[in-house]
Amino acid sequence: MTFYLKYRPKTIDELDLKEVRQSLEKIVASGKIPHAFLFSGPKGTGKTSAARVLAKVINCEANEKKLKEPCNQCKQCQTITRGTNIDVIELDAASHRGIDDVRALRQAVKLSPARARKKVYIIDEAHMLTTEAANALLKTLEEPPEHVMFILATTNPEKLVETIRSRTTNILFRKAKHDEITRSLMRVIEGEGLKADKKALNLIAEASDGSFRDATKILEQLVAEAKNLTEEEIGKILFHKKSGQIKKLLAALEKSDVKTALTEIEKVVEAGIPAQDYGRAILKRLRSGLLAKLGLEGEELAGFNKADLVLLIKFFSKAVSEVGNTPIEQLP
Repeated sequence: MTFYLKYRPKTIDELDLKEVRQSLEKIVASGKIPHAFLFSGPKGTGKTSAARVLAKVINCEANEKKLKEPCNQCKQCQTITRGTNIDVIELDAASHRGIDDVRALRQAVKLSPARARKKVYIIDEAHMLTTEAANALLKTLEEPPEHVMFILATTNPEKLVETIRSRTTNILFRKAKHDEITRSLMRVIEGEGLKADKKALNLIAEASDGSFRDATKILEQLVAEAKNLTEEEIGKILFHKKSGQIKKLLAALEKSDVKTALTEIEKVVEAGIPAQDYGRAILKRLRSGLLAKLGLEGEELAGFNKADLVLLIKFFSKAVSEVGNTPIEQLP
């Protein structure tokens, strides 16, 4: 089992985003659980994990009289953790987005739970529902059976129809801070009996771009490759090579050396680095240079003026957005 699945949070207290933790704790303590939630925020921030925890809270056999943290020992908790509970249904809206899918769901919702107290429908990437499907789902959200709870998860809440957003309790998930990612990684480190210094974990946090899932994947890859979890070793792997490639490209752009710039891009793609990732890394460096020009916290790029940096950011932003729709990824 991958680290991310093995060590995903099993209780509210283990959820790594402080605001999410506090919001769910207050809701559970009130004893009044809304019938529909909307978990919105960037990928890899724990939306599905939080949904499973909430499903355990309302179905835990130890919580029959009063809602509290799930025991994680009873059959309901264990089957939800394993993803085998027949009353906790996870749907991917990207592949169940049509009106017929929602009509089938509306029929299934009417049936009582088989073993749990409540049926919980976790609908991932809910913004992918068609307008017709969303409107059909809305009727069920407005008047759901007593035995049903919906948890909609999305990375793009603005694409959901406003009426659905207004019928749900919205819990916002933001990008994780470094200390929150470090907290999450420490759960894996301790569970696997590994050793890692805090500075090394901070480097992984920086490379993960605010995603708990990406941070755990990076750690797992490093462990699989038998790399020492030290600041020096991880720095070489995650940043030194990439930053060197970015420096070479920017140096070529500074001199208007087209041949060298194109050669560097070819080398990067041939080395197996996705062009989109490379472009994002360049944008991150250009942004840092622009912030420094404005007297804010950033790393100076002496060879470019403010106008140069703004223009390059526009060009590379356009290129990165086009990479996914081109047969030759380095062409944009």
